[in-house]
Amino acid sequence: MNEEYREGTRPEETKEPLEVLGEITIAPDIIATLAAITTMKVPGVTGMAGVPTASLSALIGKRELNKGVKVEVKDKTVHLEIAIVADIDSVLIDVARRIQREVKNVVETKTGMTVTKVDVNIRDVSYREEPKEEAPQG
Repeated sequence: MNEEYREGTRPEETKEPLEVLGEITIAPDIIATLAAITTMKVPGVTGMAGVPTASLSALIGKRELNKGVKVEVKDKTVHLEIAIVADIDSVLIDVARRIQREVKNVVETKTGMTVTKVDVNIRDVSYREEPKEEAPQG
């Protein structure tokens, strides 16, 4: 198949050339938020773990949904580093692989950019403590 890729078009979309009206920029924070929301929907993920480097917004007290996502954008390609807390009862490698697939798909679909890498760091595990049965007193 010798289809030429044009930015903003996909095979299921119209083949007419797009009219360029100006530059479109998507902030890395938006990409990080997309990645974080997608990650949190993956079964086995119980939370996001903070990426070790503190951002300016964290220092000034801004609540960050994307605190566990680091984004590097270069020449319309994206490299993501995602840090999570996983459920101890899940198969960790399966959770990580699903995050990679789903985040890559969502970011590419919503932004038109190419995701070259999705690194997943499992920083912690969580578990539910079973409620302790109290011994009858009597």
